[in-house]
Amino acid sequence: MLSRFPHESQPPRATAAKRRASLPARLAEAAPAGPHAQPGYQKQQGALYRQLLETPAAERKSSAPAPAAEGLSGHSQSFGRVLTIVEGDCALLERNGRLALLALPVAERWLRQAQLTPAGEPVCGQPLLIPLRLKVSGAEKDALAKAQAALVTLGIDLQSDAHHLTVRAVPLPLRQQNLQILIPELIGYLAQRNAFDVGDIAQWIARNLASEHAQWNMAQAISVLADVERLCPQLVKAPPGGLLQPVDLNSAMNALKDE
Repeated sequence: MLSRFPHESQPPRATAAKRRASLPARLAEAAPAGPHAQPGYQKQQGALYRQLLETPAAERKSSAPAPAAEGLSGHSQSFGRVLTIVEGDCALLERNGRLALLALPVAERWLRQAQLTPAGEPVCGQPLLIPLRLKVSGAEKDALAKAQAALVTLGIDLQSDAHHLTVRAVPLPLRQQNLQILIPELIGYLAQRNAFDVGDIAQWIARNLASEHAQWNMAQAISVLADVERLCPQLVKAPPGGLLQPVDLNSAMNALKDE
């Protein structure tokens, strides 16, 4: 049976259209963005995005990390910048705007001498896993007894009996050396001396140690020079001629200009 008042059973057309238009918006707000989305996720992301847009460009630039320093550069307490290795055992340096050659074995010798004579305290000896036992003469035994205090300061621990000598500890620079050759040579050196100065013995040991590098590379050169700069700053201020020599480019430059 039809209603007598059609306007009471059907909503106005404008009201129905408005409801149909608002339904998708309500569904979008209520439904999550995906199967794993959490309530409020879209609102939080939107707030962060608006905050980023509102941040001034100058502030975003200031928060960026500063670029790293380019390469290694020399300073007032430095030998300079290592450019390359020449002939396997020399470092070509850029020093105060000029070129120089540095003898790496000589720098290594200065470093070992400094390691054997630290200021104000004796060297700490490194115990040997297998003590070295050597036969000595009476004269050598007397010389070792006189040099005992200096050897202890250098970190060399010796124990002698009637005809033999036992090496129980040596300083770190000697650990990788052939002690079966080095120690007898050291005993022979001490047997020829009347005075036993710690500095003289350390210098002799440093000069007679075998180099740890048959062929030097850039990393080894930079490491040794950094240690020499730290332990021997006097060499940076006034390097001896046997350690550092300037490279004269005038003749090469004049030859190029004459062409």
